[in-house]
Amino acid sequence: MELRVVLLLPLCFPGLQAQTREELSQHEGSNLSVLCPYPAEREYRDLKSWCRWTDQGCQLQVALLGTITYTYSQQANQGYITIQDDPKHRNFSITMTDLQVEDSGTYYCAYRKGWESYVPLKWISLNVFKELHKLELDSLSVQCPYRKLGYSSGRKAWCRYPGQTGTCDLVVSTDFPNTLSISKAQKGRAWIQDDTQERTITITMEKLQAQDSGVYWCALYRPYTSIPFTRIMEVRLSVAKRPAATTLSVTRATSENHPPGNSTLAGQGVSTYIIISTVLYLLLIPVVIILITLCIRHHRKLKRRGNRQAEDIYDKPEDTTQLESTERMETPKDDSKDLKYVTLDFKSQRSPEESLYCNVEPDQAPKNPKDENVEYAIIARS
Repeated sequence: MELRVVLLLPLCFPGLQAQTREELSQHEGSNLSVLCPYPAEREYRDLKSWCRWTDQGCQLQVALLGTITYTYSQQANQGYITIQDDPKHRNFSITMTDLQVEDSGTYYCAYRKGWESYVPLKWISLNVFKELHKLELDSLSVQCPYRKLGYSSGRKAWCRYPGQTGTCDLVVSTDFPNTLSISKAQKGRAWIQDDTQERTITITMEKLQAQDSGVYWCALYRPYTSIPFTRIMEVRLSVAKRPAATTLSVTRATSENHPPGNSTLAGQGVSTYIIISTVLYLLLIPVVIILITLCIRHHRKLKRRGNRQAEDIYDKPEDTTQLESTERMETPKDDSKDLKYVTLDFKSQRSPEESLYCNVEPDQAPKNPKDENVEYAIIARS
């Protein structure tokens, strides 16, 4: 929690001496505790309250009268704002839990003397900031509600705050005040949109870079004045370098299982995996070549075997002067060929009455000469 003390002049409380204002910065979701001491006079202890200051004046959040607590805001009704008195030590404490960015603003704890106005005891300037962590080339989209601050009209801006001693540097702003519609503007990689009906500013930044890291404000913008930016919400942006992209799943697993401090171990694991993969790949190439060679040899061997069987079938006996008869049909073992073969036995002599048969295709049979008595036989395929 950051604490700064500045001088705050009396606002609308007559006779009030100058008081100090504590500036507190806390991240979204944290809790705030404020201790408010009060004078010893009894009438000063009658009524205690926690008030939020706006342009319209005091907005009561919670009050305590004796032992009875009165709630005036939604957070108080839901128990996020509580008040507790300690008469023995003459103080009362305020607790705000689960802070949200829209809780940023100026608060004070006060007492009321009789029926007079509330008298502030301590001023608190509360800044609830939002922390965002992005990677390079990511996009940023953030909403800045300002309904509770009482703003409606006026130009809005997105600016970069360099520090306590500097002024906010304008990034992008709406052009003109508009209370009836949505105002939009763009400058470079930044966009701003002001919805005056919902009272919400939407900021968008694209293709973030590491140099975009810093503190930013959603602000009410009044140019050409001594204080041109009035903070509505603070955003603390951190943009980290994006890790080198890789397609190896082992790299992703390593980056998830090892924190950033163990990047050296992760790199060694990736190198080992690459070396092993390369060795296995080199060993696999000869195996593939050997398998292809064996397949080619096996194919050639089967082809030679089929040719040899065909030659055996067509082998003729020594005496080929006469055919005796057709005995059997042979089919080569290679089923891919649809040829049928006939085995013929030859005799040394042939009687004139015997006919000679031959296995031919019908379209290849010679025409029947008139002076020859030739008989043909057709053997059908099974």
